[in-house]
Amino acid sequence: MRGSNPFTYGNPISNPRRFFGRSREIEHIFGRLRNQEFESSSLVGDRRIGKTSLLNHISDPSVRASHGLSPKRYTFVYADLQMVDETMGPGQLWRWLLKLMRLHCKGDGLAELLEALEREASLNTLALNELFEQLGDKGQHIVFLLDEFEHVTANGNFGPDFYYGLRSLVIHHKLALVTASRRELIELCHSEAIKSSPFFNIFANINLGLFSQADADRLITQPQKVQFSDREIQRVLELAGLHPYFLQVACWTLYEAHKKELDEGARIRHLEKQFDQEAAPHIRDYWNNSDDYEKIVLTAAALLERKAQPDRGFSLADLNALFARSEPTVRRLEKRGLLMSDNGRYRLLSSTFSSWILSHITAELSEQQSFHAWRAENQGAVEQIPGKQGEPLRKILPMIRPQYRKLFVTWASDPSTLGAVATLLSTAMVFVH
Repeated sequence: MRGSNPFTYGNPISNPRRFFGRSREIEHIFGRLRNQEFESSSLVGDRRIGKTSLLNHISDPSVRASHGLSPKRYTFVYADLQMVDETMGPGQLWRWLLKLMRLHCKGDGLAELLEALEREASLNTLALNELFEQLGDKGQHIVFLLDEFEHVTANGNFGPDFYYGLRSLVIHHKLALVTASRRELIELCHSEAIKSSPFFNIFANINLGLFSQADADRLITQPQKVQFSDREIQRVLELAGLHPYFLQVACWTLYEAHKKELDEGARIRHLEKQFDQEAAPHIRDYWNNSDDYEKIVLTAAALLERKAQPDRGFSLADLNALFARSEPTVRRLEKRGLLMSDNGRYRLLSSTFSSWILSHITAELSEQQSFHAWRAENQGAVEQIPGKQGEPLRKILPMIRPQYRKLFVTWASDPSTLGAVATLLSTAMVFVH
């Protein structure tokens, strides 16, 4: 077997022929751009869920044309806003966007018009209003694809005036925005004044979650020089779930194992080892970007998966028995793609996730030995665990990493779930050790 691997991960996908899935989201975006109001959209999804790849895909001229947007009349301008640091303000951002526009607008004197505006000493909303009015008169529609938009919403240099001005340009001219961010834009604002701005009302939020099973199957079985066995496909889906990035990682790794002409057992062992290494930093990022309730539900899910082996499935009722306030958090984790549901049964996105969580929350030996010092400093927290019923959990606390002990005390403050939590934790801690 020679030639390139048909799977890819690391950099965002830029070739439309290597792009899979997202047909519903793509049509939603183009549908809003095709209508008379030329409307904006906001892509929301966690790290590595495919936001940049989707922006690359919809900006491709052949893809746009296939959805009824002629490249001659519709100009798509991609900008990675990770470039926006704490020293950058609206003027610098607009000059950069105008420079990017100039690279795409070649005919009808548009490049010269943009270049002249870039040289203006003062780049205010009136000057920008005149620019987009002239572009509209020439029949031009501009779409800004603004990746990592949270770098703007979290930047104190971009005050309410910036958002009011941008909203005015969008609603009065042929200008539309497609933003991408990890959370909904209104959740990322650095001030209440900006959060209450009508700017955020111009967007339709499009949540970018896991693949459908059909899209995952199509990616795994795409035309290639080798067909994966049923056992291999099953292991890919157990490790990667329906997560597009993890699917690419698993399939790329398995394809490389086939190129080495390993037998099936060796290929699967190679897949498991390499996948764990590649997935770990992303799982850690998902965990670190979860709030306390999300961490509790993720830990409860890991415990239930360990109990439900080999199928890993559990119900919402099972979760509620461990954490009575699970339901709204479960919905958030589903939207983020960290929990998968199928016919009322739930699983973490990857079988690797549960092992990682239980290993991560388990204290090292030195941390266990220092538990008495931690308890002396946090006696009030430990006393929150009810008397005799809380004894099993008090025995487990030394085995929990210090930074998570208060979190577990908070979790255990509900006596209706304390017994079930302590029982599952006891079993899991023994297994991890």
